[in-house]
Amino acid sequence: MTQVQWFYDDSGSRVGPVTESDIKGLLKVSKIGHGTLVWRTGMADWVPVESSELNIELTNTPPPLRKDRVSDLWVWLLAVSPIAWLAVDTSVLNAGFVAIWVLTVALCALDIGKIRQAGHQAPAIWWCVFVPGYLYFRSKRLKSNYSPLIVWTLINAVLFVIQR
Repeated sequence: MTQVQWFYDDSGSRVGPVTESDIKGLLKVSKIGHGTLVWRTGMADWVPVESSELNIELTNTPPPLRKDRVSDLWVWLLAVSPIAWLAVDTSVLNAGFVAIWVLTVALCALDIGKIRQAGHQAPAIWWCVFVPGYLYFRSKRLKSNYSPLIVWTLINAVLFVIQR
């Protein structure tokens, strides 16, 4: 007897096929969880994992907290972090660049920790090297507005104009 082959959504990308035991393993390690869309042969459409027969695997895991319960402190600090460029001495641009890059990664890591503590799937840490992508996927995953992304973009636009 062959195992059922599953597919799951990972930020808009279809992943699979994976065996049922593999997808259960992904649920156990929280790689996927509440709200993740899944599909297998015989299903009419993609459904949230909690609406499939895999929901048994979620019984020990509470659903994620509501998005309004996830702290936005770190994402807003990240959104306004480009202002730090005003404090960078351009004669030592390399040191300033490294300091701001470390600040950006630290703020992303702190935000990712808060998102995961709330039970949501956070964007991968490597998105921190491309802040607009991180802010976009964060908003998409939490189903929240794109205000931090808009603020980050506007600040960078103003800084670009000022420094010309």
